[in-house]
Amino acid sequence: MITQLRQTTTKNNFFSKLKTTLASSLLLLSSQASYAANALGHFSQTYTAAEIQADLAQWVNWLHSTHPDLTHSIDDIDAFYAQIAALRSSITTPMTGESLWRELAKLNATMADGHLSFSAGKYAQWREWVANGARLFPFEIAINSERLFIKSKLGGEASPFQGQQITHINGTPASEVLSALLQRTEGDNLAFREALLSLRFPMIYRMQYGQQDNFEVTLATKNTSTTLSLSALNIAPHSIKVKPFEHYFNLQLLEDQQAILTVKSFGWDEPKKYFQFMEQAFKKIKANNTQHLLIDISENTGGDDIYWMDGILKYIAQQPYKQGSHYIGKILAKYRDPGEVIGSVVTGSLTRMIQPKKNHSLLYTGKVSVITGPLTYSSAVLFANTIQDHQFAKLIGTPTGGRSTQSGGIQFLTLKNTQFSAVAPRFVLVRPSGEKQMTPVQPDIALTHDSLDDTSLVKQTLTQQL
Repeated sequence: MITQLRQTTTKNNFFSKLKTTLASSLLLLSSQASYAANALGHFSQTYTAAEIQADLAQWVNWLHSTHPDLTHSIDDIDAFYAQIAALRSSITTPMTGESLWRELAKLNATMADGHLSFSAGKYAQWREWVANGARLFPFEIAINSERLFIKSKLGGEASPFQGQQITHINGTPASEVLSALLQRTEGDNLAFREALLSLRFPMIYRMQYGQQDNFEVTLATKNTSTTLSLSALNIAPHSIKVKPFEHYFNLQLLEDQQAILTVKSFGWDEPKKYFQFMEQAFKKIKANNTQHLLIDISENTGGDDIYWMDGILKYIAQQPYKQGSHYIGKILAKYRDPGEVIGSVVTGSLTRMIQPKKNHSLLYTGKVSVITGPLTYSSAVLFANTIQDHQFAKLIGTPTGGRSTQSGGIQFLTLKNTQFSAVAPRFVLVRPSGEKQMTPVQPDIALTHDSLDDTSLVKQTLTQQL
């Protein structure tokens, strides 16, 4: 009996241990699956201090071999170098990519140029990470005057809380959250950084605060506050979704002989399709006897100048023009002309005037207004400069997102070990008038932008007596 009891006890202990081992294994597998579902590619990897230091050295060398003048956007160059030195000194142990990004991205606000930054991941990468299970903050956000508002559910569907102000997220004041995220968002000025962060909020929040399965979101109401308890969502943010051609380029013919030509980018994977669209658009404008053409570039973050030269000015310019005046640039090997020394900084002036096609059968001679907004950037800023300095149209809206004196010719770098992406410009161009304006392009007629309504600037423009 005693022997039998011992055998039974031994068996029970064995099976108990087996169950414990299986439970532990299942828990580990569940944990690993949860981690994999929320992994963010290279940002979820761990890197040695030596690997990170090597990448920092690679970036610093590349930056100085690419950028013609860092003081174009960096107000205090000594403080910038001190910030880099402090960062280098602080890296002595292994770090995850997310933790490293939180430190490197602090340089984005210091560098104060939308063309000079460390990326939080490309939209295509985020689409992949979300497809693999990554979960994010459950709302799309609008930022206005450094305050957070709910714009919609994550992904773009309407929310019953639309327009309500967020005061806290997981107990942290919204002002503190915004301060941390805006510091890590690139851009020439606060308005541009707010506009960019509005598009990227769920991703940048995830990068800054890590994986959060649940959220306590406190909303301001008239005399009190309401706290929502919500789960993170495995839904792609609206900004990263692949959108059709018509989202970026479209023409609306209005009944009162007005037309709205929306151009959200000066670039497309199929250039021929873009230029054919523009030709057809101006044929319709002519057939409709349009008297007032509104060109909306309020959400246009740039691209290639040829898209507005041959896609728009070809049809509205009635006098010679140029897209800039003075410039400073760095000579890179792939762009070197005979006699130029790689790595040298050159200055000069654009003197060639681009001649209009005066006898063009689709030349539009009616009134033109160009709508600008806080996302108007890069090549779209050069377009606004050209329009204003040559008086091709009135600018209506808000100041542009970028400085009038605009950097360009952007170059890309992927760091060897961490695979972080960085960007830097190779030239800086002054507007055609020759005025070195370090502030945004100012509209001729100023409007107020409603960050909760993407059509607010167009609606206001249509009510103006222009």
